[in-house]
Amino acid sequence: MSDEQSPNPMADLFANQNATSNTAAPHTPAPLVPASPQFSSRREMRDAAAHNRRTGTAGSNRASSKNSAKSSKREASSARKPSRSPKLSRKEIAIARKLAVTPPVRIVAPKKVAKRQHPVLGVLVVLVVSGFVALVTMPAYAFTPVLPGSVQAAVKNSAHNLQALQVDATIQAPKVSRDAMHATSDAEYKAQQISATTLLAYSSVGPHQAGDDYPWASAGYGLSPLNYYYRQCVDFVAWRLNRDAGVTSAPWKWTWSTLTPNGGDASQWKAAWEAHNWKTSATPVVGSVAWFVGNHVAYVKSISGSNVVIEEYNGTSSRSYAMRTIPIDTVGRFLYPPP
Repeated sequence: MSDEQSPNPMADLFANQNATSNTAAPHTPAPLVPASPQFSSRREMRDAAAHNRRTGTAGSNRASSKNSAKSSKREASSARKPSRSPKLSRKEIAIARKLAVTPPVRIVAPKKVAKRQHPVLGVLVVLVVSGFVALVTMPAYAFTPVLPGSVQAAVKNSAHNLQALQVDATIQAPKVSRDAMHATSDAEYKAQQISATTLLAYSSVGPHQAGDDYPWASAGYGLSPLNYYYRQCVDFVAWRLNRDAGVTSAPWKWTWSTLTPNGGDASQWKAAWEAHNWKTSATPVVGSVAWFVGNHVAYVKSISGSNVVIEEYNGTSSRSYAMRTIPIDTVGRFLYPPP
């Protein structure tokens, strides 16, 4: 039986009946006729007919059925799949790659060619500029005024005979001014000399200024060049009186012999002032000596209302410098600077 033909149960039934009724002559079944192939489309039917004409046979039903199945599958797959673009050759692919890599062509505008100036115009510009420069610079050099009666006028008049140049008597020589200069004598120089140690101590402090300018602040217990004991109140005040008088080195103006010849203690200073007829007062002045009853002297630095600022040695600090402000009425007497 062919796969394309479905079985017929009625045919078998009639065959059995004929066999039972007529046993002498058994029934021979009729040959099966293959079913006509089924086509899914007219195109598949035309393709099958063309194939049969080429081969000359109708073909088996199984082959036709397979062909019809394959054609139906191709139709279905062609219907499902989208249409593909035609395949390119290697040459076409190479051309497409070159076109993709090639940069776009830039169109460059043609450069404008500068117009050349006429050479005559350049020459004219050079001449004009040169003339302007000459016009500006010539008055400074070429037209120097010549005053009458001067040496230049004489040279100009005798330009043809320079060897026989005669200077006019009216020409006046320029007056020479000399600066007045004065040389320091040896005596003045020696009077202005200052020792190195005193200069260092005095360089940062001037008259009536606060600060420890005492030149022997680290000395021992002997006598100073002023013949008072080092780092005592009397020696410090004697140094300040010399400093205010403009003497900071030997020969000293004020020493024990010229200041207090009758005694060097502080308690004896008021009597020494009175012996010299120097002024004393209860009113302080800057640069005066503050004399205390308790055997102490100090230097008056400044005055502030009812108070006075004093500088001293060996006062509140033993054998060292100090500065303090005290009421004026606590001072026994103010000894004015000696003349």
